[in-house]
Amino acid sequence: MSSIESDTTKLKAIAIIERVCSVFSLMGCVFIIASFFLSKAFHKPINRLVFYASFGNMMANVGTLMSRSYVGTPASAGCQFQGFLIQMFMPADAFWTLAMAINVYLTFYWKFDAARLRKMEVSYLIFCYGIPFVPALTYVFINQAPNGRFYGDATLWCWVTKEWDVFRIATFYGPIWIVILVTCFIYIRAGREIYHKRKQLRNFSLPDPEPMPIIHDPFSSVKTTEVLVTTEVASRTTNNASNTNNTNNIDLAPIGGRRLRSPKPATTAPDPVYSVTISTSKNRRESYADEAGLTGPSNSSTRNVNNPLRHRAAFEANNAAWSYTKCSILFFTAMLITWIPSSANRVFSVVHGGEADVLEYMSAFVLPLQGFWNAVIYIVTSWRACQIMWEDMLNWVDARRGGTRRDVTELVGYDTSSRSSAGKSSHSRINSNKAYESESMTELASRPTSDGQANMRS
Repeated sequence: MSSIESDTTKLKAIAIIERVCSVFSLMGCVFIIASFFLSKAFHKPINRLVFYASFGNMMANVGTLMSRSYVGTPASAGCQFQGFLIQMFMPADAFWTLAMAINVYLTFYWKFDAARLRKMEVSYLIFCYGIPFVPALTYVFINQAPNGRFYGDATLWCWVTKEWDVFRIATFYGPIWIVILVTCFIYIRAGREIYHKRKQLRNFSLPDPEPMPIIHDPFSSVKTTEVLVTTEVASRTTNNASNTNNTNNIDLAPIGGRRLRSPKPATTAPDPVYSVTISTSKNRRESYADEAGLTGPSNSSTRNVNNPLRHRAAFEANNAAWSYTKCSILFFTAMLITWIPSSANRVFSVVHGGEADVLEYMSAFVLPLQGFWNAVIYIVTSWRACQIMWEDMLNWVDARRGGTRRDVTELVGYDTSSRSSAGKSSHSRINSNKAYESESMTELASRPTSDGQANMRS
């Protein structure tokens, strides 16, 4: 086989790989977008970021589906459009992974809750899509001798040509490598923090013979103001000048057959009045001790009663934040799988002045699969939400046919008391269970849980 035939076979194989992987990726993106619109069970902060990233993945897959169709005509609109799509939307996926890592950092070190994280989404959209947009659009209008146009034959597809190879590093791979390093640093630092806090919480023995020291929960985002209401009985004294020297006689119980009479001053007529004091306190134990007037053994007893609740709340907050971090790390791992072969191919081409066939095949395989990996992680970390959505679809079909179907949540242990009909949507179930659209940081957990069901696993 001649070298020309070998190259032709290689390029055809690359085109087939790109298009097949692009189809799987597009299917994953469609599922993410559709499920996010259909069910609020998927509206967790990390899923919201994946939802925004899916639009970029779809546009990148439009470019990868075009494959090598326009590499022979670099001046055509199709080649320039494909180069723009690749340059803008393919690195955007890595930027969204960095946004997830930034959310982890804000959660642990700046105490951001779900509502504050949502306010960051506009900034993420500008950052993830705005930064790549500038060079991607600029390259369309560059056509200078002797290198010619920026976008042209890049072997896999129309993209920055070899004559402008330095800009591949400066505006494409370089920013992605920086993103990988920053993301890795955030996860290493946050991972150490999580490990120490979880270890500290697990070492607590309950109940404590002595008051347990308050641990500041770095993962808690629910701002609670404790309101303490105390009542006391007060005597209201009535001054009656006309009865100052008079006494009223009241009967006492007969003793030994004789009835005794006891004088009662008229100056102090008891009239119970309740005074109510409402106060707030930043320190739970101090508020109970000071406002309620608990001292000595009773104070210690009250503290011990509250310790298990405090311990459990802190442990669940740790689990929620740890679950969110695990989801983010999965997306980071997918980013590494996507960009390591392509980066190695780029470094090889710069050092040796040519392309490695194996690395080119690997790049053609992993780069179009960004949306597919995101969909796999999205499904795995939201599996229960997927079950609920699937059951709702079946119930809707059965309702139109006039039949009924048993709820899958009855099979997996969900609380189904709030479901009054087979065709009831997931929105009402979510609102009744109050487990999916919470504004607390437990919303950051990798999976929604029903009321009273704590995620005590690591």
